[in-house]
Amino acid sequence: MLVKTLKKTVATLFMLFGAIVATSCGGSPDSGIEPFNGVYYWRTTFKLDSAERAFLSENGVNKMYVRFFDVDLNPDTMSVEKCVPVATIDFADTFPQGVEIVPTVFITPQAIVHYRDFAKLLARRLYAMCDSYHIAPNEVQFDCDWTGTTRDSFFAFLEEIRVSLVYYFEEIRISSTIRLHQLQQPPPPVDEGVLMCYNTGNFRDFRTKNSILDRDDVEPYMKYLKSYDLPLSFALPVYSWNVEFDRHKNFLRLDNGQYDFSDTNTFKPLGNNTYLRKQEGEPDIYIRCESVAASTILEVKEMLRKNRGHNSNIILYHLDSQQIKKYSKDEIADFYR
Repeated sequence: MLVKTLKKTVATLFMLFGAIVATSCGGSPDSGIEPFNGVYYWRTTFKLDSAERAFLSENGVNKMYVRFFDVDLNPDTMSVEKCVPVATIDFADTFPQGVEIVPTVFITPQAIVHYRDFAKLLARRLYAMCDSYHIAPNEVQFDCDWTGTTRDSFFAFLEEIRVSLVYYFEEIRISSTIRLHQLQQPPPPVDEGVLMCYNTGNFRDFRTKNSILDRDDVEPYMKYLKSYDLPLSFALPVYSWNVEFDRHKNFLRLDNGQYDFSDTNTFKPLGNNTYLRKQEGEPDIYIRCESVAASTILEVKEMLRKNRGHNSNIILYHLDSQQIKKYSKDEIADFYR
């Protein structure tokens, strides 16, 4: 009895000592992630122009999350394959020196419930693509907007895909995107996560101010951030788009076109970056022109770090010279700083 009591006391002391050491050393859930500057590449052809290569070099970007393909339901309902890869990337350029490539796969919520049908095939396809393009990944990332009803499927998929990936790559880390609403759920069984701080609003709602990033949309989730038990990096947006609505204010489409909103004969400003387009021979439509000011990005970044810790890495979404040129070099440096 005395021996058992002594063992229990010693074990308790070790636990307390460990907690003290972790606290005194500034322990953090994110301390296991190596420091890096990251960027997403989310286009179907991998080709970098001179401005994009300069961006990588000037900002010390040493990690690039490259979307390899999506997994979605098979449009051919007669096929035995319930899910298929779509929008596979075409590598038409060389990779930048000194930048780690992280293969990234987006899986639709409709497809993830059929994970048993494609998990092993997905791992084999990733290996084949990496082998063809001489990529030796240290990490693979999966992106899925899972909810309470699809969580079990996504988590089970991650467990299964880890076994398959280790067969091909031996040592491999698995990460996943984490959307703000997912902070309220248990973390997925991965090595680390990337908190997506973009697409924070409902772009289909005419009343939304800015669906890309709005501080008011992010703030309610900060109470979950401190205790979220998974190492996290933060992804912040450097893109813009136009959201179009019909004359009844019903959502039509997302559009990346460039409009001359100074043409008051065609575009009537309505406030909140929204315009009414009147064009002869075409129906009237509303256009909400969405972009994110550098001040908003920095404000959200500081709010995230205040609630999580200042050692979290930053990943910008996404690498596109037409988008990043809207920010100055100093502003980009501040995003990463």
